Amino acid sequence: MLPVIPVFLIGAASAPLLKKMIRPVVRGTVKSSVKLAMDARRVAHEINEDLSDIAAEATAEAFAADLQDGSDVPHQTTKKTRTSSAPAGA
Repeated sequence: MLPVIPVFLIGAASAPLLKKMIRPVVRGTVKSSVKLAMDARRVAHEINEDLSDIAAEATAEAFAADLQDGSDVPHQTTKKTRTSSAPAGA
């Protein structure tokens, strides 16, 4: 059992030193991960805005084309409501 005691003592003595060395590495990794996530969220938001702008432009162009064709009111799509096929007394 004598060989085990020196290894344990070496580990116990070096633990505070390792803690001081590892903490900045872990902190830097977490900080980089958070920054990367924030950048990804920002880019996704910008892409969403761009797609919304493109959709609005396409809609405006479609309405303008309908007006040029001579119709008074542009064609709009409306949601169709479902009618119930169940009898009224049921």
